[in-house]
Amino acid sequence: MHPTNEHSSRSDPTVDHVHPSYVIAVLLMFFLAATQGPLGKAQQVTPVERVERFCRMDAEGKQLGLEDQKKDVVTLLYNQNLWTEHREILVVGNCAVRAHNIRGNTAQVFVEYNVWGRLDSSFRFARLAALSENHPIPIREYISLIRSDKHREVGSDGQWRDVQDVVQWRIKTIPSSPHVSVNAAMRYVRETGLRSTDPAVRRNAQITLAELSALYQARFEQSAEPQQSPSQVLAQFITLQTEGKGLTPEGQEELDTLLVQPTAWRSDKLHVARDFVVSNAFLMGAKGELYVEYIALGDLDSSLRFTSGARAGVKVREGYTLGLSNKYTLPGRGGKPSQEFVGPNRWKIAELPSEQWITLDAAIAYVAETRDKSNDPVIKKNAEQTLAKLRNLN
Repeated sequence: MHPTNEHSSRSDPTVDHVHPSYVIAVLLMFFLAATQGPLGKAQQVTPVERVERFCRMDAEGKQLGLEDQKKDVVTLLYNQNLWTEHREILVVGNCAVRAHNIRGNTAQVFVEYNVWGRLDSSFRFARLAALSENHPIPIREYISLIRSDKHREVGSDGQWRDVQDVVQWRIKTIPSSPHVSVNAAMRYVRETGLRSTDPAVRRNAQITLAELSALYQARFEQSAEPQQSPSQVLAQFITLQTEGKGLTPEGQEELDTLLVQPTAWRSDKLHVARDFVVSNAFLMGAKGELYVEYIALGDLDSSLRFTSGARAGVKVREGYTLGLSNKYTLPGRGGKPSQEFVGPNRWKIAELPSEQWITLDAAIAYVAETRDKSNDPVIKKNAEQTLAKLRNLN
């Protein structure tokens, strides 16, 4: 230390009596500045994770409706125009996201899709055949991302505007057409094509719906995918459920494909969890016993009241039973009964809790959406109080 600094510190009566709490506060500020992003929030989502979320939304058909695009998809994008019409829609099976090139604030990843066929704007479906007509064709798509604190969103006046937010990876370019699952394609054809006033479009839609239904069944009769383990099946189910799939009819259908029998979920209570871990299976022949440990945050009731309770922050264990099953159900539509058919043996969930677990993000989205749709002043008041509590848990 220079002599002048040493002398000045001795002549200042305040320096020798600095309160310890002040020192701790200063050190804490430096620690937070070193560990958090430029706008005060740690960056945890990687480019691959961002694209994986986009692909899940895309497979669910989120890009087929303008309102879903505005509400869900646009939150992941940097400056991408939304689609109002689609010249082509790809019907896909599973996909895998791989990192390709990440440099500084830009990144490029690629997605390997397994494509069943193409749906055009007239609702004609062209099936792509590989070695067998019941096998999809692999196609690779590149997606670029940018790390930015800006994105676009629609204001209350219906106009697009640039919004400043925390710095995070946002998708700059997306595939040239939606990539939807067979289920989402069937729903889109049923809700849009069959309701068209054009007789030719309705006729195409009827033919396409029959082809997609046959494809839905063929996925199980001849599949190139290896059989999933009980733990993988349960992890897939819990991931979907905690994302809030069980809160919509379409999402419940997706969950039901992993169950031996569709279940009736309780609607009077939702458990909110910060995270979960799936145990390894204890196998007894064609039966597997597993459990999931959730880090509980609290519960939501049917009036959107949130209570943290005594379990907040503790691990809660729930048991699940899986079994090998070769029966699959094609959901009934338009007054037609559901159809059951036989395929290869796969692990499916036979016994599970009737109460649902959802993540904190899913809970916030669910409460906000329910508040916006409700005319009940009590619901709206509870929702505002609950949203404040949930956001404080972030």
